[in-house]
Amino acid sequence: MSECLEFASSSPGEVCGLIIDNARLYRCLNVHPEPKSHFRISDDDWLAAESEGEITALFHSHPEPINVLSGADRHAQVLTGLTWLLACDGVVHEFRPVPHLLGRRFEHGVMDCYTLFRDAYHLCGINLPDFERTNGWWLRGENLYLKNMSANGFRQIDASDMRPGDVIIRQPFPGADPCHAMILLAEGKVLHHDCAGHLSRREDYRLAYQRQTHSVWRHEQCSSLNLQGIYADISAKSL
Repeated sequence: MSECLEFASSSPGEVCGLIIDNARLYRCLNVHPEPKSHFRISDDDWLAAESEGEITALFHSHPEPINVLSGADRHAQVLTGLTWLLACDGVVHEFRPVPHLLGRRFEHGVMDCYTLFRDAYHLCGINLPDFERTNGWWLRGENLYLKNMSANGFRQIDASDMRPGDVIIRQPFPGADPCHAMILLAEGKVLHHDCAGHLSRREDYRLAYQRQTHSVWRHEQCSSLNLQGIYADISAKSL
């Protein structure tokens, strides 16, 4: 990480490189025509890095204090399928290769509402653990959401105080545990993924959802939650 930060400080524009065997940085030349705000690794550098070992991650820097991946970054990251390291403001941030947030197909325990919630927070700079969940937990009184929210830095807030980034837990039908998570976005939108055959999506926080709302939660690091990570990914999905 120290070598990445040293490299990032060596240029007023974006620098880039490849991590080989999870161990060392292969420095590349930024061949983008606008290197102050973008980067591109040449085919020659990529092939040269591959000849020295397995490429396990990609590294680049943001000279501006933007500590999340841009839309262009996310578009490229999904194509590479690699972990990306980002140097910004003297810190190296690591982003695992998650699928775009919109348009996901539902598979419980693999690609469900918690996966979306966890991945979205990851892209915004807050890392949450995964947890084991078997189908039907919401009918067995396991209360997985409520237990895990409290255990991972969230506190319940009054719904009248909601702001973008807060997590809304819904109780979709009577008699079940609160079992569905949505992230509140700007302009009264929510990001979520339910099991009713819909793809993950952004839509209005409509009256039916408001009536099903069980509780609203805010993370202890909410001040560092950069929602640009979500908005950038949404823009990247449209490319």
